[in-house]
Amino acid sequence: MILIVDDEKYIRASLSGLLSDEGYVTLAVESAEEAEEVLQNQPVEAILLDIQMSGKDGLTFLDDNRANLGGLPVIVISGRGDIPTAVAAIKLGAYDYIEKPLAPERVLLTVKQALRLSRSLAAEKKLVDHILQRHEIVGRSKAVDHLRRLIEKAAAADSTILITGENGSGKELVANHIHYLSERKGEPLVTVNCPAVPEHLFESELFGHVKGAFTGADKERAGRFETAGRGSVFLDEIGDLPLPLQGKLLRVLESGQFEKVGSDTTVSANCRVLAATNRDLGQMIGEGRFRQDLFYRLNVIAIQVPSLRDRVDDVPLLVRHFLEQLNAGNDYAYTPEAMGSLASHDWPGNIRQLKNVVQQIAFECEPGEITAGDVERILTRRESDEPAFDAKGENRLSAAVKNFESGFLSHLYQRHQGNIAAMARELKMDRGNLSRKLRQLGIV
Repeated sequence: MILIVDDEKYIRASLSGLLSDEGYVTLAVESAEEAEEVLQNQPVEAILLDIQMSGKDGLTFLDDNRANLGGLPVIVISGRGDIPTAVAAIKLGAYDYIEKPLAPERVLLTVKQALRLSRSLAAEKKLVDHILQRHEIVGRSKAVDHLRRLIEKAAAADSTILITGENGSGKELVANHIHYLSERKGEPLVTVNCPAVPEHLFESELFGHVKGAFTGADKERAGRFETAGRGSVFLDEIGDLPLPLQGKLLRVLESGQFEKVGSDTTVSANCRVLAATNRDLGQMIGEGRFRQDLFYRLNVIAIQVPSLRDRVDDVPLLVRHFLEQLNAGNDYAYTPEAMGSLASHDWPGNIRQLKNVVQQIAFECEPGEITAGDVERILTRRESDEPAFDAKGENRLSAAVKNFESGFLSHLYQRHQGNIAAMARELKMDRGNLSRKLRQLGIV
């Protein structure tokens, strides 16, 4: 429905007739006060608003109803002497203005464009609401309330953001919310899972390549930065970004420019970079495994995601949320003791681990009451089956393997007096890969 607001009866009648003949549903009122009442009670897609009216004028109406109007397009109607006022209306959020006397063709074209915008914004909002609901941040604890406030501020800032937190704490959820609450929400959110990308393909993955750039490059390919356009690139587990690529990422952050692999043509990037890590980047900088200048470029806005241990008050809400995801919200009733067992658990795998446990309980237990014994039985068995984690979420088996590698390669490095080529021949290993491994372990 199109709302027409004008204190001249003739203007109301002519606009209503013109738009009705084109199949639009209209409602005409003679004052801003009546228009405000309509907005409270009826769905409106666009407004034709006269600037000069008796009582409350158009500018005051716009200023008073910013919250109610939202993205609703308002087309202001102004006399020839009211152009400065019409410009002021645009600054208050009006979509466009039409001068009197009204030209029917101009009115119809402007209304058509305004409705297209209105419907596009409504569809975008519906999609964004659906995405945020699907990626809901569940909780009412002080830690989560603080996190939500940080997300809202970060979304509006449009700066590079570094999200830190333990494995399973919800860093990707935070990145999703930042993007879809920002002005870039209508553009792509492109995620790069850094540990999953082979090192020799990393540059092509981020920046793309041209045909023939390397063996197997049989056609040109756009990288993640090009695909994102004016959207956001989320670099998950940025601590796993190879050291040679860190300098190239730094250049993109500083200049907004990069080249595809095999090309000398400079490409401009206009996306926002969000990065996340569960690692101690400060320690990695000290070990020479992460560039300090890149850290400062990423850490413009820092968001620390709380661990589940820091928000145990949210455990009952999270359990209910996971049960509802299983369509079993009313099938299981956790006793206070069972919920207490969950709340007192250490949860090294954080929310992801809690979700797995709730799913396992629903799989093994019959609908009805869930006791502390049920919880402890499944927790004990799962922990004996799953990798062990320390307080920082580091797999202890991985740490043991890393320690063995470090000791073995250090001994070999000393025996060969630092001759990496000789080491590579003995190990039957590519020299470049061995050099990177030695740098990662801090041996060279």
